[in-house]
Amino acid sequence: MIFYFSGTGNSRYVAQCLSEKLGCVVADMPSCDIGGIEWSRSDFFGFVFPVYSWGVPPNVMRFVESLPESMIHHINVSDIPVWCVMTCGDEVALAPEMFMKAFSMRGVAVESIWSVIMPNNYVLLPGFDVDSTDVERRKLDEAPSRIAEIAEGISQHRKTVDVVRGGQAWIKTKAVYPLFRRWGISPKKWHSTPSCVGCGKCVRSCPVNNVVMEGGHPVWGEGCCSCLACYHSCPRHAVEYGKLTKKKGQYYLLTGKPTD
Repeated sequence: MIFYFSGTGNSRYVAQCLSEKLGCVVADMPSCDIGGIEWSRSDFFGFVFPVYSWGVPPNVMRFVESLPESMIHHINVSDIPVWCVMTCGDEVALAPEMFMKAFSMRGVAVESIWSVIMPNNYVLLPGFDVDSTDVERRKLDEAPSRIAEIAEGISQHRKTVDVVRGGQAWIKTKAVYPLFRRWGISPKKWHSTPSCVGCGKCVRSCPVNNVVMEGGHPVWGEGCCSCLACYHSCPRHAVEYGKLTKKKGQYYLLTGKPTD
């Protein structure tokens, strides 16, 4: 079983590739019925998600915290391996330690943690933008071999933390990430511009069903997770976050095979 969370498609793609290589099913964290899953059929529990501001997305942390005791008991009694793969634009800092601590609080040891570099998509701060076309293509071309390497390591039950941490990891995760959690996840600045045609792609792309159409235009609720799916999926670049995204690029992985 692989649980995944994805906004612009990077983590969904990685989860699907791992599913094919490992012969297991995938479940979208926001929409899966945890209580209806048959734990006895799982050889392992994997988690795939993006790194947000050098940390684990808050909704992923809440998902781990909400896992039923029956699942935790099954993991421990049956010695089921738990692993995770983090997708990132460049680096993960101390996000692995955050994930391991979340499971440690539930009495479970995480067997392995990996990272896969995928195209950048964060655009909500000055100086942050999507990758150039060449960099985006290079990352997408290199991803399959990295995913294959990870799948092999998982199959061999390799105990490792194989990630790209980057410099100043402590500052990024311990100082910047808390600021992101407090100030960087808000629906208040999201709005549509006059070029919006009411196609509803922003609504359909939202993984947590936080965007609805009212009067032919999108409206954001209070449950925003700052995944940016609404912004990047808009075909007319009509979704904006205040004035910060006006001249920023877009990225959305629509295909299941980015090398096609």
